Amino acid sequence: MNKLHHTTQEGWAVHVYDCDRRLLCTLEPSHGWMFMAGLALGLTLGIIGYNLPHGPAMAPPQDHNPDIVAPLQID
Repeated sequence: MNKLHHTTQEGWAVHVYDCDRRLLCTLEPSHGWMFMAGLALGLTLGIIGYNLPHGPAMAPPQDHNPDIVAPLQID
């Protein structure tokens, strides 16, 4: 078997440095996947929230019973 032809699964990372060559942050593949998952979840929640009824139509119906008197009713 030819040992020269092999495949390796190497990961990647992006390192961000400042002007003094100090490491500021590192981005790895899992960060990208979590970012995409967060975008998808946020978009889904935004669409659901936008389509929910809002305004006066959401207020519960008010039953007016003339037999119930307000506790601080002023005549």
